[in-house]
Amino acid sequence: MVGKIVHIEHRIGWIAIRDDRGEITIAELLGGYNVEIGNVVSGDLHTCGGSSFFNRSTNEELSVMVQYVGLNDQQAIRAIQSCR
Repeated sequence: MVGKIVHIEHRIGWIAIRDDRGEITIAELLGGYNVEIGNVVSGDLHTCGGSSFFNRSTNEELSVMVQYVGLNDQQAIRAIQSCR
């Protein structure tokens, strides 16, 4: 599955990725990766837990912990806001 980074929450190290179905996956970056909004990411975007994504824009593998899958915009905003 392929998606595009649409939000970066630096405060908690989370990224939000919108896939080609319009659903949002939220993942925690498990490293000091240099990601930007608009980067194209591929991997298993629909399974929670530890995983690796590939940032096609930077040719870099990303270790992540997928926190949420299949969210709409409002659900994604609430999920990010609820993490303090």
